[in-house]
Amino acid sequence: MDVPVPCTGCGGMFPPVDGPSHRYMTSSPGCWQAFGAVLAADYASPERMAFHQVVVDAYAAQHPGEDGPQQVQSVGLHLMTLCLFLEEGVDPALGPALHRRMVRRPQFHRVERSGPGGLTVLHMPVTGPADAARTAAYEWADAVWSSYTPDHATVRGWLRESGLDSV
Repeated sequence: MDVPVPCTGCGGMFPPVDGPSHRYMTSSPGCWQAFGAVLAADYASPERMAFHQVVVDAYAAQHPGEDGPQQVQSVGLHLMTLCLFLEEGVDPALGPALHRRMVRRPQFHRVERSGPGGLTVLHMPVTGPADAARTAAYEWADAVWSSYTPDHATVRGWLRESGLDSV
């Protein structure tokens, strides 16, 4: 019997998997594999693709990586769109276009979270109705966003500086 191992990014318990993980996000191979299953479910369903960016942003912000410029910028961008989706009701389908505008922002700095958040990718169903997956995605995203509460003002400032505080 395989004993589950914790993911270094989210703290979730995953089967021990001998496989890849993301090159700069901190995750265990088991967590990365579970995320891949959720992505596959999203890409197979137009209804799930409508909120796919929420899933991607939640995962990326929950697995922040180290202090390199790419990791810091990635977390900043994903937190900015999570803020817009959760607090402003912005359509997640706009996520990629928003990221292209946000990346022009001159400088991000590392933000800290109070913990990984109470939910992980394991909260996301890979089968069943898209409405249930949408609810789960927003619950997970809210848990991740809440884990960065001390830096919400910083993220909102980045949105203002990017001209995206009122999309």
